[in-house]
Amino acid sequence: MLGDITIYSEGAFGYPGDLGTFAVASGTCAQKIKAGEPVYIVVGSDTATALATNLPTSANAASNISGIATSTSTDTAAAAGTVNVMNLVPSTTYLINANDLTAVDTQAEYDALVGNFVVLDLTGTAAAGTATYTALVAHNAAYGCIIEPLNVAKFPGKVRFSIRAAATTKGWATGIS
Repeated sequence: MLGDITIYSEGAFGYPGDLGTFAVASGTCAQKIKAGEPVYIVVGSDTATALATNLPTSANAASNISGIATSTSTDTAAAAGTVNVMNLVPSTTYLINANDLTAVDTQAEYDALVGNFVVLDLTGTAAAGTATYTALVAHNAAYGCIIEPLNVAKFPGKVRFSIRAAATTKGWATGIS
């Protein structure tokens, strides 16, 4: 993947596979969703949108994550398009930049965050094609991502995370919910 989120470990199940190809509405700019960005698909719909800021959470279904884009969407300002989305499965972990690099610049600081529930922060806007996702490292019991162990010397400025079942549109039966 090219974007903000990359796979760190595919877990016991291997590559998660594609969830499918979904419609993306036309809008103010072309290619609103970039490869490696989190997406939300309304349950029962075939339309994908970029995940809003400070999500996912386990609080309600409208704030859940459906998958990670594996392609850049083909929409334009005048016409709808499509985007390919990777499935979310238990035990897959991902890498993303930390929102606050000073919070993860030593191994001791990072280790103190392991197990925290966090969210993905969106800087810029998907509608304008300027979206950048990072991980906020503040803990809240309702947040949908879990910070996982990582060697900060090998991956400076990065956060390794998994996604809680309760924060997905699928809500798989295993893992922490």
